[in-house]
Amino acid sequence: MSEDLPALTLPTPPDAFTLRRATWNDLFAVAGLYAACSTARVGAVTTRPGDLRVRWLELGGPDDVLLVERPGASPSLVATLEFQVDVDPWTDELDLHVEGRVHPDWEGHGLATYLLDHAEARARNEAWRAGRATAVLRTTVVDGDARARSFFAHRGFVPVRYLLELRLDLHAAPPHPVWPPGVTCRSFVPGQDEPAVWAAHLDAFADNPEFLPLELDDWVESHVRRDPAFDPSLVLVAQAAPGVGVAADGQPLEAPTVIGFAWCRAGAEGAAEEGWIRDLAVVPAWRGRGVGMALLRAAFAAFRARGLTGVRLEVDDVTLDGAVALYRRAGMRIARRTEVLEQLLVAAPGPGDVPLPPDLPPAA
Repeated sequence: MSEDLPALTLPTPPDAFTLRRATWNDLFAVAGLYAACSTARVGAVTTRPGDLRVRWLELGGPDDVLLVERPGASPSLVATLEFQVDVDPWTDELDLHVEGRVHPDWEGHGLATYLLDHAEARARNEAWRAGRATAVLRTTVVDGDARARSFFAHRGFVPVRYLLELRLDLHAAPPHPVWPPGVTCRSFVPGQDEPAVWAAHLDAFADNPEFLPLELDDWVESHVRRDPAFDPSLVLVAQAAPGVGVAADGQPLEAPTVIGFAWCRAGAEGAAEEGWIRDLAVVPAWRGRGVGMALLRAAFAAFRARGLTGVRLEVDDVTLDGAVALYRRAGMRIARRTEVLEQLLVAAPGPGDVPLPPDLPPAA
């Protein structure tokens, strides 16, 4: 057991394997492990170092990323487990999302079972510490990975929804965007547009049951300050001119108003040569007028002008059926389907009711 982990009895690694917490210096080794796993299972690299760095930044750092190593092996990193703990704002359930990987050369040593045992113990303990009766343990399986799906089903996980990754080649010029009368498109202006775009984001996604509203400062932190790929020239803002449309109170708009946006960046997960659309939003009052399609086509054109060869985005096929139809009309196709699996666990304390320090992962 590593000395830098708190002393709480949880499942121990199989013989000859050790557990420790990740640091930023482990980023490329962990990315290499992800690449080996996805290549062996689905024939493609789905996560690259830049993608992993963004995810760790969203986690607040690598403190909740655990590494299983085999001393003397080359490479010594053989498995990894990543946690993210949240409270669902709609159900008030304690959600623990976990992603685990075992290097294909080290399958058959009980590591997958160990990682899941560890994750379940962590979820039960987190629920107990939070004073809750249950916790939801969630993970994902890429379409085509039948072995992983069978493994999780055997452990009691059930599918709850699918995440669809859609893609479009940009070898040919996309159609020009057609904007409704009085609507124009421009690039995001840092220091000026944050409040208006944030308000449009809240309005556009308020009817999505999976949407987690953020305060303005938290939204700016997530979208601007903590995203190393943030590029204001690739954030496209749709704006209605004064006198076009009405405000929420039914009065004519007296100033230019943000009615939608496409939050984009250069470099998609697993494909640095492609563009990524993180968010596409149109406020309800302007839906059905072609603003979403125009934003998509404007984004396609901006990516192609950068020399990018394609564009990708991800959408939830359960909560955003209309969005999937829009993207397909724009010429995008489903490139990958990821299944979201869940398991409901009963809370349980650690031995002696010793809580974990909130900033440290559990020991094994």
